[in-house]
Amino acid sequence: MAWLSMLTRVGFSAILVLFSFSANAFDFGGAWATDASKCSNVFVKKKNGISLTRKSDFFGGGFVVGGDKISGALLSCKITNRKEEGDMLHLITLCSTMITPFSPIEFSVRVVDENNIVRVYPDFPELNVSYARCKL
Repeated sequence: MAWLSMLTRVGFSAILVLFSFSANAFDFGGAWATDASKCSNVFVKKKNGISLTRKSDFFGGGFVVGGDKISGALLSCKITNRKEEGDMLHLITLCSTMITPFSPIEFSVRVVDENNIVRVYPDFPELNVSYARCKL
């Protein structure tokens, strides 16, 4: 009977750990622009969601995350793996463009706060790009 009690405690502890990870997971969903003051020029709200405007790149560009999908001006991706380590969010995606069908892309973002992230290029930090979550 002692092993059953121990097994129950271990199972309960595992459930608590799983819930604590999902409760603390960063909510990556939403519309992200390089300049928060330009959100209305970068995105348009439609019946079926949010999309980029035709001239979004003129205003710094951005991307939209919904569930396991990421869409930008030139490509759309499906998130296949996600890992959080401290303030870093690492993603592996399968992306396609009008020219290239489904190629894997790995990228990382540093979470500044719930509404600000930085796309990180570890070997080229001068290329890092900041994004702000748009409230539409």
